[in-house]
Amino acid sequence: MYGDVMSRSSLVRKIRSVRREALEVLALFKDIYVMFSGGRDSLVTLHLISEVLGKANVKALFIDTGISTPGLIEYVRDTCKRLNIELTVVKPRYDFFKLVKAKGFPIIKRRWCKEYLKIRPLKEWISRKDVKDVVLVTGIRRDESWMKSRAFKLYYHPKFKTTTYAPIFEWSKSDVINYLGEYGLEECPLYKTYGKAYDCWCTVYKSPSDFAVLALNNPEFFRKFVEAEKELRKGGSALYYGGKRIYLRDVARNPKKYLEKYPRKYICPLCRTLLM
Repeated sequence: MYGDVMSRSSLVRKIRSVRREALEVLALFKDIYVMFSGGRDSLVTLHLISEVLGKANVKALFIDTGISTPGLIEYVRDTCKRLNIELTVVKPRYDFFKLVKAKGFPIIKRRWCKEYLKIRPLKEWISRKDVKDVVLVTGIRRDESWMKSRAFKLYYHPKFKTTTYAPIFEWSKSDVINYLGEYGLEECPLYKTYGKAYDCWCTVYKSPSDFAVLALNNPEFFRKFVEAEKELRKGGSALYYGGKRIYLRDVARNPKKYLEKYPRKYICPLCRTLLM
């Protein structure tokens, strides 16, 4: 019980700190958009900033990559409706599977997916606005990954020519979980199945077991990746993991085998740090 009291006391202090800081930082902007991916961190950020500024003064922004986990966009829409927050959905001009046919699946040294599915559509959307009035508020936290630890809490993004702000940058995972409980916020149900919400099933940071879970729970969506792999020239595979090719057609034959053999990853350290 003592630990719970201390934990709540710590959370209350952090909330107060964010409130003070956010009021000062965001007073400089007219168009305040919270990047809402459907994950826990962005949900906490969306709720917290809307409580600080008022729901009428905050908008949610979701990038629909076209390969998010089925059910995610519905959760995002439902959550914004429930919170009474306006939602803007940005979509890329490009279809992931058509790009795979032309370029092959993205790999760590050739991560074209982030550029085509997230960076370009967001850049195009921002270009139609008065960028000096826009701030993009994110749920990035320092302790999520090595890449995010190198991010900045307040940052002028040269590619987007606008400011980004991460109000819960110093928060821990337990802070986020405690906030969800404190305010009765409903996290995305996809966490129970996949461990994360996954707004993008790009293959770069997914393990064979991640795709095994997808094969078992959403075979129709998984089949799109298998079919795209079939069309690759020169015997290319969708995954390159542990120094070798992993074929999704093999995962499809026995997903439980791959679920047992390989660890789940639950991360996308570079792609999630979109606004760096």
